[in-house]
Amino acid sequence: MEASRKAARVLLLAAGFAALFGGLAGVVAWGSIAAAYELAYGDGGATRGHTAVLVGVGLAVAAAGCCLYAADRLRFGRRGPAWITCALLVAGLAPAVFGGGTILAPRIAGAGAGSMEIGADVAALAPRWYVPVTAGLAVFAMCAAILVAMLIAVPQRES
Repeated sequence: MEASRKAARVLLLAAGFAALFGGLAGVVAWGSIAAAYELAYGDGGATRGHTAVLVGVGLAVAAAGCCLYAADRLRFGRRGPAWITCALLVAGLAPAVFGGGTILAPRIAGAGAGSMEIGADVAALAPRWYVPVTAGLAVFAMCAAILVAMLIAVPQRES
């Protein structure tokens, strides 16, 4: 197997694990996220917080599964699934760079509170490690996806 394809497979797997760990970080901060939604929405806000965590975990598992599938297809020289996975990862994780919700930590906003307000409440009430870890994992996975796209764009060497 060509070195660039092998590196792309490893990076895809790393991006998948980063997405998965970011989603699981929401489970660890479950109570803090529920409290932030309760602060933003009052009574019944905790339900939105729990829903946001569950949606984040579901999306993180889906992203990890897509990365695993694309890495497996890349082993056989099929670059199509990897292109699609990279595009989805970058689109889903890029808002982390600008402070919005990502697939790792979605913000379920509704009447009365905005996404930025919920993000500020989560940052204030969550453990100190939560925001840097989820943002760092999102940025790492996004950069890995961009690098994978660059690696698979390189034409294969003719043997």
